[in-house]
Amino acid sequence: MRTLVVPASALTFINGGGRDVDATRISESMFGGEHIQLVDDGGNEVALAIADPENLRLRVMATAADGFAKIDGALLGWRVERALKLRVKLGLPGPDHAYRLVHGAGDGLPGFGCDVLGKTAVVYAYGDGLRAVGRQLAEAIVGFAKLDGAVVKLRARGSADDVAQDIVGKSPEEQHVVTEHGVPFEVHPLAGLNHGLFTDMREQRLGLARFASGARVLNLFSYTGALSVACARAGAATVTSVDTSPGVQAWAQSNFGRSGFGADARWKFETGDAVRFLQRAAKDKEQYDLVLIDPPSTSSAAGRSWALGRDYPDLIAKAVEVVPTDGLLWIASNTYDLGPLAKLVHKGLRQAGRHGVILEQAGLPPEYPTLAAQFADRYLQIVMLRLL
Repeated sequence: MRTLVVPASALTFINGGGRDVDATRISESMFGGEHIQLVDDGGNEVALAIADPENLRLRVMATAADGFAKIDGALLGWRVERALKLRVKLGLPGPDHAYRLVHGAGDGLPGFGCDVLGKTAVVYAYGDGLRAVGRQLAEAIVGFAKLDGAVVKLRARGSADDVAQDIVGKSPEEQHVVTEHGVPFEVHPLAGLNHGLFTDMREQRLGLARFASGARVLNLFSYTGALSVACARAGAATVTSVDTSPGVQAWAQSNFGRSGFGADARWKFETGDAVRFLQRAAKDKEQYDLVLIDPPSTSSAAGRSWALGRDYPDLIAKAVEVVPTDGLLWIASNTYDLGPLAKLVHKGLRQAGRHGVILEQAGLPPEYPTLAAQFADRYLQIVMLRLL
């Protein structure tokens, strides 16, 4: 294992609790996946790290105080055991349950994430150089969580469809059903980057029941319909789900069916662009009591370029045209770089000549811990408004 003297700024960051060190502060070159012992200028051990030049990061896996001589199965198992203890306390594990087991640096495993889907884990390695340790991590997760196997996916920049992946233990079925608080959802562990259920929205799916009962609900960027199902189960009068992909719309309909909602005029699935849908709905004077908007950060779907910071206010302005007085607008953002989401919401309301009051703001659930030293890791922002 190579020894590397870290500069004072990186040393301060690590001693302050940081674990994703900015590699641009390091003058020496390194290759992806290299295990490095970090020392101060006096030669004293500071930490053990994995080089991740693809993301310009040194991933600190243990400090000297943790007492590990190398990054191996013992260290990874210790981390997984502690992560599992938190999820057990939250009441999340179960034979067919879906939940987040590992969330990066917040669980002492920077550069990695893991969703458990029943008896299968989906482990994410955020750089190609992390894949080898990702496989070791998957073995520890399968053992400690008593699973059948794991899929290790490379969550790198690029396409969400063509994803490098490795199988550890038993290979899962192409699709199977998991539950979240007793609600069944279809997941596809082997299909692309996303398996079909965003576990960071677990508490939102629970909380929407307070607002959806009796409401005419519109869900834009609805993906596999998990939020739509939550609203239907809460007693919504109607639910309209809009997404550009006919494939995920079929998936959403399957999720509705698994909750006992068959073909019914109350449940509509519109395949197309959200902006065009809103323009048509406003022209037809449609009204919705609750509108859900959870767009991607960037997209070029349906031939339309989309960037969250640039286009969100205009989308919000269009959305409020179909929301009556006292109607609700639920807005989500999945990037910290956007700045306060409430400011963008206010900009959209001003553009539409409307006013609103914030009923609630939310973020990541407790099984998504983040380090106080890395506040930008708390990427999820949610605002619920009542329109005046």
